Amino acid sequence: MAILHWKIQRLSAIALIPLILYISFYLFNINSLTYSEIVYDLSSLPGIIIVTISSLILFTHSSLGIETILEDYIHDMYLQNILVSISKTIHVILFSSTIILLAIIKGI
Repeated sequence: MAILHWKIQRLSAIALIPLILYISFYLFNINSLTYSEIVYDLSSLPGIIIVTISSLILFTHSSLGIETILEDYIHDMYLQNILVSISKTIHVILFSSTIILLAIIKGI
């Protein structure tokens, strides 16, 4: 399980590089867009796909990283399991919120 955890974390880190570059470029140029253009970008199919995939990869990478930190520095197994469960729950809530907000922007 630890090897799979390690591989997923490394692959998600590699996948985040082009996504972060794309999002950074978009945000640096966002001041040239109107509000309606931004809403259209986010509610278009490519926009929804990019935000969904980016969020999934980002929250997966974050969850695995926090889990690793908790496993390394919290030695009480009961507390460790509680904190890992809380972290995973928060990450699921954040990803779900992202999907719900995209649906609201889309007008579904």
